[in-house]
Amino acid sequence: MEPQTIKLAIISDLHCHPTRRSVDGADEGKNETYLLTDKLRTPSNDHPVDDLLQKIANDEIAAVDITLCPGDFTDKANVQGFISGWGFSLEIHRALKSSEIIATVGNHDVDVYEKTSNYTLEIAKGIKRGFPITDESEQQAFWSNGCVFLERECCRILLINSSHFHHNKGAAKVGKVDDGLLEHVKDYLAKSDSSKIQIAMSHHPPIEHSRAKLGEFDKIQNGESLLNILGKYGFDLFIHGHKHDPLLRYHNTESGHRLPVFASGSFSSYSNLMYTSVRNTFHLITLKKEGVCKGEINTWTFFPNTGWSQPEDETAFPTFTGFGNERNIDDLVNDLQTAINNKNVLEWDEMIKRVPDLPNLIPTEAVLLEEALKKVQLQFDKRIGFKPSKLFNIGKMMSNEG
Repeated sequence: MEPQTIKLAIISDLHCHPTRRSVDGADEGKNETYLLTDKLRTPSNDHPVDDLLQKIANDEIAAVDITLCPGDFTDKANVQGFISGWGFSLEIHRALKSSEIIATVGNHDVDVYEKTSNYTLEIAKGIKRGFPITDESEQQAFWSNGCVFLERECCRILLINSSHFHHNKGAAKVGKVDDGLLEHVKDYLAKSDSSKIQIAMSHHPPIEHSRAKLGEFDKIQNGESLLNILGKYGFDLFIHGHKHDPLLRYHNTESGHRLPVFASGSFSSYSNLMYTSVRNTFHLITLKKEGVCKGEINTWTFFPNTGWSQPEDETAFPTFTGFGNERNIDDLVNDLQTAINNKNVLEWDEMIKRVPDLPNLIPTEAVLLEEALKKVQLQFDKRIGFKPSKLFNIGKMMSNEG
């Protein structure tokens, strides 16, 4: 049986809004995003969407199968920001030649301050143009139930509206899934096969994401119960936004299944970045499933007046990372020692043939491997997160010099 493969683009947390100015002495507040609705597209390298479109047109960024958007298209429920944010996302989706764009609703996409309406979902439901999914019956299920299963040829996506209960300002402090949703998810998966690539997506994190003082209480209520159900039925990846802090980790579910949880970085908002020291990010994820699902994540970073690039920035989320490695660090070290043997240098292509799990290490595993290799006098020419091309046998090279 051929492995199933899917390529995804992730566009999260645009926080799009018009330029905020002081009008008649009233301060509209500070700008929160590089993606202002009234920002000109020249110079391109100062506009997050236009520069990305140019990179795609120049084949620097490859086509994908599906574009996923984990929410917060606008900032503080600004209507113009939401219309423009969804429009920008559609532009990117078309440029990437993806067959479908799938979105969910963020806490900034609901009008909990009743600025426009006393019905918090009025703006989100009025966006139209295929928001958040094109199929109308799937839309109805999403709005009614707070979630919907999307069955596609190569994958199953559980699309969750973690802002479903944001009826007012107080309720909007946390994400939530209720007992009815959990029961629906459990019953649905009990009748489904798990051979497809299975992905869940929400706006809020399903578990605590509080590093860098980002707060402990805005995770999804009942999120851990949800992950335990997804773990029982072998889900392959959980994607969320909200924190503006890209983070890839495993969550050990009750069934023993290790579920990768990926927090996407923010596409263009710069709120929170001052706390986290990270940059705006755009991610491409490739998942391949042949029994076990393994993933690789390519990340681009946005700098104003520079545009999108893949810098070797030690403080940022790795440009190249992944998940799905099932081997322990000591075994990987032994394999690399065997592969390099008496050679001075081992090329990356040969390393991948001998140790195919190297691109599927989460960032913390990559650091552990690099530290373990140093103890046996082996060292990459670059950090794993920057895609090394060579492994040096330092001990052998020093003995040659002696």
